[in-house]
Amino acid sequence: MVVLAIGKFESIHRGHRALLGETVRRAKESGLASAVMVFEPHPFTVLGHSDYKPLFTQAERLYLFEECELEHVFTCPFDAEFAALSPAAFCKKLFCEYDAREIIVGEDYRFGQNREGTVETLRNEAAKYGAGVFVFRVMEANGQGISTSLIRKLLAGNRLPEAAQLLGFPFFAIGTTEKGRQLGRTLGFPTLNFYPDDKKFLPADGVYATRTFIRGVGLDSITNIGLRPTVSEPTGLAKKRSVETHILNMPLDFDLYGEFIKVEFLQFIRTERHFDSLDVLKNQIQEDILQILRNFSS
Repeated sequence: MVVLAIGKFESIHRGHRALLGETVRRAKESGLASAVMVFEPHPFTVLGHSDYKPLFTQAERLYLFEECELEHVFTCPFDAEFAALSPAAFCKKLFCEYDAREIIVGEDYRFGQNREGTVETLRNEAAKYGAGVFVFRVMEANGQGISTSLIRKLLAGNRLPEAAQLLGFPFFAIGTTEKGRQLGRTLGFPTLNFYPDDKKFLPADGVYATRTFIRGVGLDSITNIGLRPTVSEPTGLAKKRSVETHILNMPLDFDLYGEFIKVEFLQFIRTERHFDSLDVLKNQIQEDILQILRNFSS
């Protein structure tokens, strides 16, 4: 038996985390397990927006849920058949298949075919199964509601500190490093490279001040997102967006290929662009690093 939070939980922002914290608290108070239900793939991609890119991958969301100290994460496959469930049929799943004794939702929660189900519908259905519903009012920030759509807008506009304020943490990407061309090593700026899922939202192509976590240790870094247009890529990687990170003060002979890393994006520095020569690129990287060092020191 569980206390179950339900929602898209795409960004797991401060409001989501408060709701999940309340779920954990109420579960402990009731002697039940705490749980969250999420849908995969994102419902938007099934309901006519196939090009929609969620802020975080399923692996990244699981990473964030772990921080929330939930006991269970139920991943519910979302397809056209599931989207066509009536509100009553969906509720039967909640209370019979998932054994929910209490449901936690936001005040604007809608569900079922054509979003016909409301919080009142949920309450009425819960009563039939001897269960309850708790409606959590998501907090506001700076006089405005916290929403994933607003966070996406801020990230798309390179307003990273404002997005982090609403998220409650810096926007990030995680991945496993792969061996690239080693051009950065040649220039004196060795990098850790990974290729995010092409269905994940990323900020605009360009250079960022970042913090990179390796084995749990956070290190100041500079990161480029993009297609790396200075020289051609190896076969198969030319059109695949990369996250390419240089750890500041990292020795040239380090070897971290195959390492799981997390890159937090702190500040936009400049757009990605083509350079006429590697020397010009090297000079630009040096200028970028100086700017980032000034940002970190301030």
